[in-house]
Amino acid sequence: RGRFTHLAALLATDPLVEVARILPPTREMVIGTDQVVAAGGDLLDAADAGLVLADRYVTIKERQTATANAAAGEGAAMAELVELMATGSADVDKIIAAIDRAEATLRATPANLPGPIASIRDTIGKRLADYGPLLRTYASLDNTLPDILGWSSPKRYLILTQDPAELRPTGGFIGSYGIITFDKGRITQRFFQDIALLDLPLDDPYVTPPPALVRYLLGTTFPWQLADANWSPDFPTSAQDAIKLYLNEKGPGPVDGVLAISTYTIDEILSVTGPVTVPAYNVTVASGETTLKVLQQTRVAAEPGANRKAFLSAFADKLFGSLLALPPSKWTNLLAHGEAFGAGHLLLAWFADPAAEAAITSLGFGGAMYTGPGDFVYPVDSNVAPVSKLNVVTDRSLELAVRLDPFGNASNDLIVRWSNAISEPPNKPYRDLAMVGDLTTLGMYFRLYVPERSRVDAVLAGTTQPITAPSDVTDELGRTVIANYFRIPPGAARLQYKWTSPYPAEQGADGTYTYQLTVAHEPGQRAGPLHLEIRIPPGAAVVEASPGLTVNGESVALDMAFSKDVTLVVRYRTAPETP
Repeated sequence: RGRFTHLAALLATDPLVEVARILPPTREMVIGTDQVVAAGGDLLDAADAGLVLADRYVTIKERQTATANAAAGEGAAMAELVELMATGSADVDKIIAAIDRAEATLRATPANLPGPIASIRDTIGKRLADYGPLLRTYASLDNTLPDILGWSSPKRYLILTQDPAELRPTGGFIGSYGIITFDKGRITQRFFQDIALLDLPLDDPYVTPPPALVRYLLGTTFPWQLADANWSPDFPTSAQDAIKLYLNEKGPGPVDGVLAISTYTIDEILSVTGPVTVPAYNVTVASGETTLKVLQQTRVAAEPGANRKAFLSAFADKLFGSLLALPPSKWTNLLAHGEAFGAGHLLLAWFADPAAEAAITSLGFGGAMYTGPGDFVYPVDSNVAPVSKLNVVTDRSLELAVRLDPFGNASNDLIVRWSNAISEPPNKPYRDLAMVGDLTTLGMYFRLYVPERSRVDAVLAGTTQPITAPSDVTDELGRTVIANYFRIPPGAARLQYKWTSPYPAEQGADGTYTYQLTVAHEPGQRAGPLHLEIRIPPGAAVVEASPGLTVNGESVALDMAFSKDVTLVVRYRTAPETP
């Protein structure tokens, strides 16, 4: 700040600078220097406000470090951080206002500044580019996260704990559920229990299940209940269905939102906290072991008549304790995993409060069906009858070929391959599980979400019986849905869909076409190979393609491990018409 103050004073008082400010050849450079100095001052104002918050943050961190028994103060640091966010809004507003001023000032500076001044301008611009988005994200959270965590009033959330070994559209079968209540950043209530303790006996008002659940899983006797609430791949829809079914089954309310996690989410948390031991069961769970060890502990009750999911409550208690008592040295590491939670759909959230819902969606945790422009492909697996835990030993690969015609239509050919490896030697631990090893055939209800008004051209498959047509073609969430039920015995299975998407490639004012494709990844689906080939019309030329795409003449290709949503763009110019 001292250096910038000195430079500002020099610009304001030096006689030679004043002369240069008047003369046409140097006027623009001096004014540009004034602007760079002003932007630097704004950046320093942002730093001053940031240091006020940082000082309070460090005090919380040091207090947590000094706590002899971190578990004794479990959750205290989180409560203090929530208070910091709730009461630090004025300083955050100062930071954002200063950044806005600095960015606006830099945009107005002339391009041909002298070398040293241009270097300062570029340095300031880099700082703004590096830290501006992070600070704006913090500012958006600063206005909503405290209330999500109960700052204004206690908030009560329904937790869906999902098992990806029995895959469903939002991450897995809801084998257990929990309730967690926040009050001013502290967790004042938390419990988890077997979903059967809520769903049974079947004496609640009957709720009609979705048609596919009736046909391929529940039949006409069983009602729609919380265990099967997450049938829609659009998480806001599934979350609100979950609340409706939970309350219908006399679950205590109110419910302010829904959080969905899976055993893969817990693996990610354990990679930060380290292994968690549950003394009552003499079990230690490390990252990468959650799915198997939870299955081992929950397939049968420890004693006849006991709650077979009791382990989950004990494990959750220890896991939350480790997370809330996390030493400050690991706080940054936990935040660094935030992108993995969002990009991998490891944590999904829906809130009744519109501001909270908008904030969580902007951070990538909303789980809503993509409704943006361009072409769209979303393959969704659902484990149905015969019910099994075979998704954890079943790999899936995708091969998608797209052919664009001169009018912008896209002819699509998707081949989905599954490999059910339950019989392979490495999967003996799963075969040894009670109520698992004797179930070797995966009952699959496969849905493909594509653009609305798409035309189904062909369906080809052969597992236990040939498939030559879709079981269902419906419209849902602004998409066309093509679906089939079939069985996947041990070994390989294959399903092929062909369809035409209407006009996903759009022509711009300059005559070029832009084709955008989003391939969505299902939560809980294990990463598998994705091979993609896009072929532009004959005689056309690629003008631009997204990073990672390989261009070879009229063909554009991508090979990757498919573990998160993929959006890519190809711009091309068609051949001129023959006179």
